[in-house]
Amino acid sequence: MTLTVGSLFSLIIVLLVIGLLVWLAFYVLGALGPPEPVASIIKVIVVVVAVLILITVLLNLAGIGTGLHISQLPGWAAVYG
Repeated sequence: MTLTVGSLFSLIIVLLVIGLLVWLAFYVLGALGPPEPVASIIKVIVVVVAVLILITVLLNLAGIGTGLHISQLPGWAAVYG
């Protein structure tokens, strides 16, 4: 397995975007202030989705096909390539 500078740069950008989106989701949840059981459930869902996306990106980078390519989702083609 050979990693190129371009793939590492893409990985850093994807990690930053995922981190920014998770932070933004937590910030919006804190600002809106839904009732506590609902807020906890939403936070868990956000973290689970972020981890699944991260695992998919890392497996695709390692060359292990998952059948799901984040670059095929709308808006990710410019970031993930």
